Amino acid sequence: MKRLTLQRRFLLHNLLLVAGLVAAGGISVWRLGTTRRQVSLSRNVYAELRTIRDVGIEVGIARGLLSGPQSNRDLILSHLKYAVGGLDQFIQIGKGYGGDESLEQAYDPINRSAATARARLQQVLGQFEGQPAGVPADGAAAVEAAMKDLDNVASSCLQFVSSRQEAASADLAENGLLVGVFSLAGAAAAGLLSVLQYRMVMLPLRRLRQGVRRVAEAQFSQKLDPTNMGASPEFLDLALEFNRMAGELDDFYRRLEEQVRTKSRELVRSERLASVGFLAAGVAHEINNPLNIISGYAELTTRQLGPGRGPLGEEAVAQARESLRIIRDEAFRCKDITEKLLSLSRSGSEERETLDLAGVVRDVAMMTRGLKNYRDRRLTLNLDPHRPLQVQANLTEMKQVLLNLTINALESVPVAGGEVCIEGRQSDSWVELSVKDNGLGMSPEVLRHVFEPFFTVRRSGDRGGAPAERGTGLGLSITHAIVESHGGTIRAQSDGPGKGARFTISLPARA
Repeated sequence: MKRLTLQRRFLLHNLLLVAGLVAAGGISVWRLGTTRRQVSLSRNVYAELRTIRDVGIEVGIARGLLSGPQSNRDLILSHLKYAVGGLDQFIQIGKGYGGDESLEQAYDPINRSAATARARLQQVLGQFEGQPAGVPADGAAAVEAAMKDLDNVASSCLQFVSSRQEAASADLAENGLLVGVFSLAGAAAAGLLSVLQYRMVMLPLRRLRQGVRRVAEAQFSQKLDPTNMGASPEFLDLALEFNRMAGELDDFYRRLEEQVRTKSRELVRSERLASVGFLAAGVAHEINNPLNIISGYAELTTRQLGPGRGPLGEEAVAQARESLRIIRDEAFRCKDITEKLLSLSRSGSEERETLDLAGVVRDVAMMTRGLKNYRDRRLTLNLDPHRPLQVQANLTEMKQVLLNLTINALESVPVAGGEVCIEGRQSDSWVELSVKDNGLGMSPEVLRHVFEPFFTVRRSGDRGGAPAERGTGLGLSITHAIVESHGGTIRAQSDGPGKGARFTISLPARA
């Protein structure tokens, strides 16, 4: 069976409500019309009572004249004729109620009594006309009988009016009760329709809003249940479309996350290679020293072992051995330097291992101390040699973080009196490393943006040459991303320009 649409449901509900209200109003108006007819009839009968009263007055006057010692014939005839005319008018009006059978039955005794009184009065008038002079002997008795008939008419009218008033009151009470019942029924119907419309519209909208909030929070896996969206096909279709959209957003979000991870790894690698190139340029002369020593001792040993020297004595053998040992040590020294550089250039794996950050700090310090551009700056370490700073981290990424912070600090301090200090300690379940310097410092505006990508400032520290150019603005942002990916935090502090700066890293300690 095809479900009704929401528009048709609303239209059907409203039509039913309007039809019920129209029916209730029609019945109430019809009942009020009945009551109005009862009241109007009572008012008309009250008007007829005035006619009967006037007729009774005329008949009473004629009776008085008939019973008097000196009768006035013309005056009696005048009053009697007026009374007969009034009764004719009364009877004629009474015949107009013949359209309603029940009303005609109720009013028929009144008309008969009025007709009897008229007939008696007409009889007296006939006697007067048959007797040219004087007054009929039985005229007073006939008028007296007519008076009694008029009394019956008046009392019947009063009873009729009383019955009509009682019927009108009963109709009014029933109509009030009926209006009250219809009003309650209308209110109940309106309340029921409100509940139905709330269930049809508001509940699905509330569930849809909750689904939108989940999508806004990137919870794409929690779909809407179409069975809980009501019986309206509009909300059912909307739920299906919403689920389809959430699924597409989920796929798009996953693809975007993968692309961001890929680009982030590429960016980190590029920054790491840039750091390696920077170190390689400064460390090249550091390798030249052991290479010169190696070449010198190799040449000396060659001359000692050259042709024409004859058998070697113990002293010559000892010198050759010492030369070879020095050559070996200097070669290992070159190898150690190049391995440390290569360790930064390798991508490495995404796996994390238990690291002693103190050892990582010492390796980075050893590499940076050999850079000729920073030999006139002082780099000190404040580490506890008896307590390792163990964390679960990636070795290559930790080296990059410390190298970025250390080189930034060395760039910021002046030649004369420039000092950088790397401190490490464990506080409860956290390991903290801080790199502080007495260099340029940072303003509050720089502190607010220092970890934003591509944000950089020109360093003007005196390094014995031209002012430094702006960097790429990626070093600190990549450092921030690496630290946060390890579940840690990094914060920058400075008392202002020219008052130095401190960068503090907090990482979860390895139990």
